[in-house]
Amino acid sequence: MARRTLKQAYQEQPPSNLESFVFGAGESNLSSEETERAAAFGSEIIVPTARIHKTFSFTANGKPLRYYYDQDELKEWGETDLKPNGVRTALWVRPVLDQPGEYELVAGLRRLTACELAGITEAPVKVFDWSDEEAYAAAFDENDRRRDFSRLEEVDNILSILCKKLVIDQDELISLLYRMDNEAKGKTTQNVLGNPEAQAIEEFFIARGQLTWKSFVATRLPLLKKPPEILDAIRSSQIDYTKAIEIAKVKNPQRRAELLNQAVQRSLSLTEVKAAIKQTSQPHETAPQANSADLKKRFKSLLRQADKTDAWEDSKRSQKLEKLLQQLEKLLAD
Repeated sequence: MARRTLKQAYQEQPPSNLESFVFGAGESNLSSEETERAAAFGSEIIVPTARIHKTFSFTANGKPLRYYYDQDELKEWGETDLKPNGVRTALWVRPVLDQPGEYELVAGLRRLTACELAGITEAPVKVFDWSDEEAYAAAFDENDRRRDFSRLEEVDNILSILCKKLVIDQDELISLLYRMDNEAKGKTTQNVLGNPEAQAIEEFFIARGQLTWKSFVATRLPLLKKPPEILDAIRSSQIDYTKAIEIAKVKNPQRRAELLNQAVQRSLSLTEVKAAIKQTSQPHETAPQANSADLKKRFKSLLRQADKTDAWEDSKRSQKLEKLLQQLEKLLAD
């Protein structure tokens, strides 16, 4: 049986605006027999957590849509809530091809991880036969509804969805967004806003309903200009987004790298990260600088002492004085 579409999977409930944008609106063309077979998917069953795989083969890099979860927080949630009360909302999964009884997680990573950390061996799931594109869109929509993405998660996932929808690469998409923005601000007359790609971008942001494409360009795309090591650390789940963005404020590359490594290795809290940054930004204490009048006065006094001293007669002391005089002559000549 062909993989089932998100629109078909949701035919018992109205799709969200975002789902309609991605897959289109309209009635299902399934026959009654196909509808009956499809009903087997989307029903809730209980499966061992060991049979739910976090492979994320439907994403470009095999990584989850969310980059970071606090493991201690998830373990506590699993122990104090999920273990005594059960997992109240089913995970979304799809069958692993050619492996009966095995499932790939689509949405619900936070719940599944909490179950694993708390030793919960079974969880409720809803099984959908989604293609890669459908699984990605479903995961994005479900995660977007449940809890706000970090800004970098939001940027990366929105760009990924739009690239798939428009069949262009990320660099082309970002260039298009900036050209749209320039035209909207009256900086150019390229007439980009009237083309189908620009219209599709506008439709996506209207369907999602959280921010406009203009706000996305102004407040989200600049994140991609942060230091590469900061972005890599966030995307590889080494550090929470909020902490990493604080560290990105450190201008000195070497000190920034040191702080990042320290925050990751020692699992520093946000408060500790801010304290370390504050300490870094404080200027080192230096001796008070004398003004020019004082320097001239001291120099004249030194000349008077030099005229009276017998240090010139001592060979060792005269050699040192010679070197100092050479340094002074060079300094005054510069």
